[in-house]
Amino acid sequence: MRRAYLIELTIFRDYGKQLLALGFLVAVLVGCGMQTVLAAPSIITCMFFMMGAMGAAAYDEQNDWGRFRLTLPLSRSDVVLGRYAAIVTLGLGGMAVGLLAAFAISAVAGAVELPGELSQALTLDPGTLSGMAFATTFCLLIGATVASVVTPIYFRLGQTKATQLLPTIIVMLFVLPVVFLGNSGLLDGALPGAEQIAAFLAYIETPGGLAVGCTGMVAAAVVILGISAAISLRLYETREL
Repeated sequence: MRRAYLIELTIFRDYGKQLLALGFLVAVLVGCGMQTVLAAPSIITCMFFMMGAMGAAAYDEQNDWGRFRLTLPLSRSDVVLGRYAAIVTLGLGGMAVGLLAAFAISAVAGAVELPGELSQALTLDPGTLSGMAFATTFCLLIGATVASVVTPIYFRLGQTKATQLLPTIIVMLFVLPVVFLGNSGLLDGALPGAEQIAAFLAYIETPGGLAVGCTGMVAAAVVILGISAAISLRLYETREL
C-alpha cells in the first residue's frame, strides 16, 4: 500500500500544487467577500475531498495508466487503499490551507486598518474559532461522504462512464430526498424531534459538546471512508481492464 500511495502522490504532485495555491486564493477571497474567516476552511476542506476523488480518477484513463499500473508490483488492494490515502491527504491538505488562509487574513486584519469595519469582522475570537472548528469538521464529513460515494463508481466503471452517471446518482442520493421531504408534508407543523435537535444544538455550543461533536464527525468520516474502501476493493477486483 505504501508504494501505491507514493505513486499516487507523485502523480498528484503538480495537480496538488496548483489546487493548493488555488485553494489558498479561494479561501482569501471567500473570507474577504463574506467578511468572516469562519467559512473559508470548511469550504476548501469539502472542495479538496471531492476534487481529490475526481482528479485521481481522471488520471486513470490518461495513456492507459490504469492498466499499466497493474503491471507494477502492486495488488488491486494496494491500488485502492493508496487511492483513498491520497484523497484523505489532499483533503487534509485543503483543511490546512484553509486554516492557514483564515489565520493569515485575521493577522493582516489585526495589523492593518481595513476600510469600514472589515478589520473587526475578520478578527478571530473564541466564538469564531468554535464555529470554524464545527463548520470545518462538518464539511470534512460532507466531503468525505461525497468522495466515498463517487470513488467506488470510478473504480467499477472508469472515469468516462462514471462521469456520465454521477450527476444522476448525486441527484438521486442528495437532492431527491430533500425535495421529497419538502413536498410530502411530512415536515409540516412541528418538526419530528425538534426538541431533541434544539437540545443537541445547545449542547454543541458548549466546549465539551463542541469537542464531542467534532470528534464524532471525524469518526463518522473515517467509518464512511472505510466502508467505501471495502466496496471499492470488491468492485475493482471484479473489473476487467
